[in-house]
Amino acid sequence: MRTEKTYCRICEAHCGLDVTIDGDAVVAVKPDKTHPVSRGYACIKGSALGELHHDPDRVNHPLKKVNGTWQRIGWPQAIAEIGSRIRTLQKTHGRRSVAHYYGNPTAFSMQNFLYSAAFMQALGSPNVFTSSSIDLNNKFHVADAMYGMLDVHPVPDFAHCEFFMCLGSNPMVSQMSVVAVTHVMEKLSAIEDRGGRVIVIDPRRTETAQHVGEHHFIRPGTDAWLLLGMAHVVAHELELDPAAIHAHANGLTAFLAAVKDWTPERVAPLTGLSAERIRELATAYARARGAVLYMSTGVNMGPFGSIAYWLVQGLSLITGNLDARGGLVFSRGAFDVTKLIKVLEGKKVDGPRTLKDGWRQEAGAFPAAALADEILIDHPQRIRALIISAGNPVHSIPGNRLAEAFEHLELRVCIDLYLSETAQQADYVLPATDMLERSDFPLSHLNFQAEPHAQYTAAVLAPKFERRPEWWIFTQLAQAAGAPLLGPTLMNWPARLSRVFDRLPLVRGLQPDDVLALLLRLGGKTTLAELKRNPQGVALPAVEPGNFLGKRVPSADGKVNLAPATVLKDLTRLAAAAGDYAAETAGLRVIGRRERRSHNSWMHNNRRIKHDSGISALMHPADAVKRGIADGDLIEVGTGRNVAIPVRITEDIMPGVLCVPHGWGHAQSGLGKASMLPGSNINEALPDVALHMEPVSGQAIMLGHVLEVRRVGARQRVA
Repeated sequence: MRTEKTYCRICEAHCGLDVTIDGDAVVAVKPDKTHPVSRGYACIKGSALGELHHDPDRVNHPLKKVNGTWQRIGWPQAIAEIGSRIRTLQKTHGRRSVAHYYGNPTAFSMQNFLYSAAFMQALGSPNVFTSSSIDLNNKFHVADAMYGMLDVHPVPDFAHCEFFMCLGSNPMVSQMSVVAVTHVMEKLSAIEDRGGRVIVIDPRRTETAQHVGEHHFIRPGTDAWLLLGMAHVVAHELELDPAAIHAHANGLTAFLAAVKDWTPERVAPLTGLSAERIRELATAYARARGAVLYMSTGVNMGPFGSIAYWLVQGLSLITGNLDARGGLVFSRGAFDVTKLIKVLEGKKVDGPRTLKDGWRQEAGAFPAAALADEILIDHPQRIRALIISAGNPVHSIPGNRLAEAFEHLELRVCIDLYLSETAQQADYVLPATDMLERSDFPLSHLNFQAEPHAQYTAAVLAPKFERRPEWWIFTQLAQAAGAPLLGPTLMNWPARLSRVFDRLPLVRGLQPDDVLALLLRLGGKTTLAELKRNPQGVALPAVEPGNFLGKRVPSADGKVNLAPATVLKDLTRLAAAAGDYAAETAGLRVIGRRERRSHNSWMHNNRRIKHDSGISALMHPADAVKRGIADGDLIEVGTGRNVAIPVRITEDIMPGVLCVPHGWGHAQSGLGKASMLPGSNINEALPDVALHMEPVSGQAIMLGHVLEVRRVGARQRVA
């Protein structure tokens, strides 16, 4: 019996874990009580990794579909056949004929992150698609447009903040996004204990709002208008310091003009907040000694995510809360990724575009919402082969066109832990290791750490059966396809780091630890040897204000751009949509929610976790009365293509809104537990995603759609 230190790789919090092992069996996974950052906390998902490791439904051997039936094959055969088909397709139809889609867990796997990028660069195909374009592209685009680099995202200075406004986020359930932080509720409560304010803006009275701060309902999809109203007050009713702003930013005049006409009186009917409340919040924010605006997926996935994030950053700068104590500050992690890119990247170039509609890449990937079109388009270079790693796009992308498009592919390969809905449609499924079976380092979140900390973990267990690490799979596939990796690129998120790494002296055959050791040596703050000696990681210098503006802004002129052209152009679309959001609708506007025991479309097959608490829709009593719906009834939701789901009636949701969790509906998956759970996949009821993409970033618009709702069944048990 032995206990190994590691950390969880489900979300940015990276909580420390103690894994107790007997032989090759996981006996227990518990929070690491002495971990310097997570300090004894881990959620139920992290604590259930042992069940994930031993799940009898895991894919443990390479599988090939033969006449509609899965057949177990060996790794040599799988690699050889897939490689041969890739080689033939590219020779016949060009390099773009092969594509790669990766899901959310890739951002938490250094191996997948690095080697999938190297694989696609070796193949010479730009056709990379990612789940980040479902919930995060707006932030990538705005960061690039304002700061000159897509991975520059400031984090809250919790310890000194006096005013914290949270939009479209529920930290009590899901921590934070693009902020690596633990014990977030403790930090928010401390703001109130110091006499500060915490404000939660959400169409639902979330678990966070029930435990801390003051809550204000807002109509779905209107956060950008609220922020415009606040920006008007700050810019045109309160005093600014133009000289201080001009010292660090360009475009102030255009910013002021863009927000001038959006008075609180104009935006109040759209948002549902009174003009008085909007003006009071804006004034309190501007006058606080240290204030933070924070927004997450509830805003990102709406219709104007890029405008909203631009306003969050712009308001922070013009109020003096950017790179300032108590406001938003810039973390640097184990090595300064921003500085490394700026020195080595070179001149920016306009990159590749999709064949249909000409979408650009964000974070090194095209919008996932464009994937079906790139398969179905009548073009000699259309996608004919798709490699999917750690993702379930058939289930996760709104609409059903991707499932139809899969029938037009000539090669479908999934690298995964399970036979997901997407894997069920594949030709080959290759078994990957889980996080207990691989070494790792939080490479993709270095810039987002509220408490800078470097932790490396070795694999705590040898891979079971024929599971293989992703770096090995991609290396073998590249060699079999006739495009061997000359050395992995640094990462493809942000994509430009790959070009940085191309300029470093790499040699063939570098494994993940070799790459990490090189990067850490370049950073100079720690070494891989030191991290291996300290299994709970090493503390890094604390984030200090004043380290970014005027010193290391990676834009061409070293200043922040307050008036990015792509975002300002989208204000025309926002203005045109105002009438639709002010008008009464016969249907309900849909929003999503996360559930503590779930993570997107996975962890649903874990036998340790009880999942039934998050599978119902939420509806306000007034909306239920209008439709003759009672608590627990089965309702049908959609716009012609409908799904059925039980409903819970609650005053925690504002009138006119329907709240439905995403990722559910696994009846056809064949997984022992997940297939038996109630619930439906709300994505099947949403409009065709290719027709609902945010024009700024290609973000899929998933929230704020008006859906028809009707009662279809008798009362059911609702948890």
